[in-house]
Amino acid sequence: MLGLLDMFLVTVFDQESMNKTPEFILFLGRFHPLILHLPIGGLLLVFYFEVVGRFRKKYSDALIRNGLGFSAVFAILACVLGYFLSLEGGYEEKVTNIHMYTGIGTAVLITILFWLKKSSKDKLYFPLFVLTIILISITGHYGSVLTHGDSFLTQYSPLATKKEKPKVIDSLQYFSDVIHPILEDKCIQCHNATKQKGGLSLISETVILQGGDEGKGLLPGNAFDSNLVKRIVLPLEDENHMPPAGKNQITSNELWLLKHWINNGASFTDKALAFEDSDTLVNLLGNYLEKDIEIIPEASMSAINEVVQAGFSLHRIATDGPHLSAKFDGDSISKEAISALKGIAKQLVTLDLNATHLTDNMTKGLKKLKRLEHLRLDNNQISNKTLEYLVDLERIKVLNLHHTLVDNEGLSMIVDHISPEDIYVWNTKVDEQYAKEKIENDRTVIHHGIFEGFAEIKPLKPPTLITQQTIFKDSLEIEFDQPLRNARLYYTLDGTEPDSTSSRYTAPIKIANSVSLKAKMYQKEWLPSPTMEEEFFKIKHKIKDFNMQHKPSVKYPGSYKVFDFVEASTLFSDGKWAGFEGEDLITNISFEESQAVNSISISSLQDTGSWIFFPKKIEIYAKNRNASFQKIETLSYDATNEKQATEVKKKRFKLEFPAIEAKQIKIVVHNVGKLPNWHQGAGQKGWLFVDEILIQ
Repeated sequence: MLGLLDMFLVTVFDQESMNKTPEFILFLGRFHPLILHLPIGGLLLVFYFEVVGRFRKKYSDALIRNGLGFSAVFAILACVLGYFLSLEGGYEEKVTNIHMYTGIGTAVLITILFWLKKSSKDKLYFPLFVLTIILISITGHYGSVLTHGDSFLTQYSPLATKKEKPKVIDSLQYFSDVIHPILEDKCIQCHNATKQKGGLSLISETVILQGGDEGKGLLPGNAFDSNLVKRIVLPLEDENHMPPAGKNQITSNELWLLKHWINNGASFTDKALAFEDSDTLVNLLGNYLEKDIEIIPEASMSAINEVVQAGFSLHRIATDGPHLSAKFDGDSISKEAISALKGIAKQLVTLDLNATHLTDNMTKGLKKLKRLEHLRLDNNQISNKTLEYLVDLERIKVLNLHHTLVDNEGLSMIVDHISPEDIYVWNTKVDEQYAKEKIENDRTVIHHGIFEGFAEIKPLKPPTLITQQTIFKDSLEIEFDQPLRNARLYYTLDGTEPDSTSSRYTAPIKIANSVSLKAKMYQKEWLPSPTMEEEFFKIKHKIKDFNMQHKPSVKYPGSYKVFDFVEASTLFSDGKWAGFEGEDLITNISFEESQAVNSISISSLQDTGSWIFFPKKIEIYAKNRNASFQKIETLSYDATNEKQATEVKKKRFKLEFPAIEAKQIKIVVHNVGKLPNWHQGAGQKGWLFVDEILIQ
């Protein structure tokens, strides 16, 4: 059969074209996966009828003959197309040959079965049928090895030996525990021992460094010029983009890790934290640790009531989860109040006992709170005796002990046993020099105070909002996350800068109109936090009549998305963004009657790794009835500033102007145009993503 195919190719194409497989032949080869299922399905159906007919002693010979004839024709066609597909290359020769020859054998056997059934020679017929079923199964198996790798069939088998993930971040090997799982999930399907697209395999250090047909896949120390990274950051529609469209794509976090690994030398043996670590690296590496998944039940109402009656206030950490935060609100706590917490031990992750007249003889009950992550014991007369009850609380991340009686021995006991991320020990018996030595030798950050060479006055972290919704119809409650330390939160709602004389946050803020929220944290011995800003918009005009001069890309469609009041996330593929490739967003909005308008906001996305930039300019035009459009406001933005364009984030651009009466409004949101020279896609079309336009 292969000899006939070779003769056909030589006849149809000249010798020069034979040196490079003609594209038409490769085009036909791509139909192999489509056609091969027809003889498989046909043969199995015929086998079913054959077996059932033998049991019932009654079946249609004509039906079975026709089924075998159908299967034989398409089996031969699948062999021809499969041979054409193999000419693309990139497949391991030994496995390809096994798949090809078992496929040809299957086609031959089906043809023989058809002839035997037609000749009514039943003696060899059924044994040969069983043999054909076995052979087509073998053919299919080797086909899956070619396309998905040799572990495809057994990967999720309960009998398969699975490598256990490390449980501690210090144990993570950068390549084997982090980078290789990324490649295995997104790349190795097409770049393995049996299938090597572009001559590239990614299964081991040797073959990765060897590269493929286009040379080396990675350049240690230079992620920007590494082919592996270049292919990943190409636009999704580019034929050279990897992984191809329709495959599971590399996420922005995975790309960050891949670049970081390459830029730091692409070591195949070093641990992940062998390099200078950062908050980003540590946070991302947490995804590659073994995590015990346990379903936490809701706390019972009786347990919650007991805790509240003991003097605690309780808050949910997340509205849809069971985890709780507790704070003692009374002046003096008791041993019985601490004991009441055992009823919510599985749910309690944050506990605030600051300035509650707590003493050592009350704290034994803390040892039962195994899930605590944040614990405040500051401003109390407690000593190392209390710390002995904490040495088994391995989940503690933040421990506040300032203004207590703990000393060097107690600090060492806590750091050595549970290594919290942060411990606060200023105004304690902990020696300054001892704290300095501990912070140099351990990963725990020890906040001891202010002295030369050890610490400096640092700003507080900005407030964080629990409330995610920023667009509302009637009213909205704005809720902040409670600060861990004894800090005070001050805010304004008119866009002015808050200070310690502004309104103090003590409970959720209820708003019934659009506001410009600014908030700041203050605490003695700390610098004020950076200002947190957020705009909250009450829906004033629901847009019904509008048109777009340029429709969004078919990849990210939906002109209505810019007026649907459904807020998008920072993930460009969440289905809530309207995307424009190389084009501006130009929309005309009409009102039934003239409306008073004094501001317009446009929410946009920046994800430059995905070629998405903020707009470079926004223009607002308005007209009333028969008048012509007049420009009323313009905002320009340095969207291509390399330093500002690296972060993936949303931004709401607000344009304010003196109130006008308008029957129609025209909004032009300018795409960045061609990508800047510093970008990996320099000169190509940029993307503009918009999710909400709000008119006030």
